Amino acid sequence: MSSYLLALGLTLLIEGGVAYLLGFRSRREVLIVALVSLLTHPLLNYLLLILSYLGVSVTLGLITLLEIPVVVAEGYLLAYASGNPPRQCFITSLLMNGASFLVGVLLFWT
Repeated sequence: MSSYLLALGLTLLIEGGVAYLLGFRSRREVLIVALVSLLTHPLLNYLLLILSYLGVSVTLGLITLLEIPVVVAEGYLLAYASGNPPRQCFITSLLMNGASFLVGVLLFWT
């Protein structure tokens, strides 16, 4: 559980930082980014836990594949909730998730 909380905390910090650098700076936008991450992060990790329990090998390839719908969902949620252009939100989502995924790989898979 403590490694999950560390991963969640790092995700919020990294994704929030990337979003901030990409223009999501108002208090409302920072909150939206955090809430979106708080929605998708546990869902993805719970899915990985279930897959592992069912005997599916949880590989970096599988996680990468499962990150695709996360990026899409977060892009839609960011656009809907913030009112920012969808293109900006999808690029932001891709970069946020790419950064947190890379840090996660470096910290938890090496």
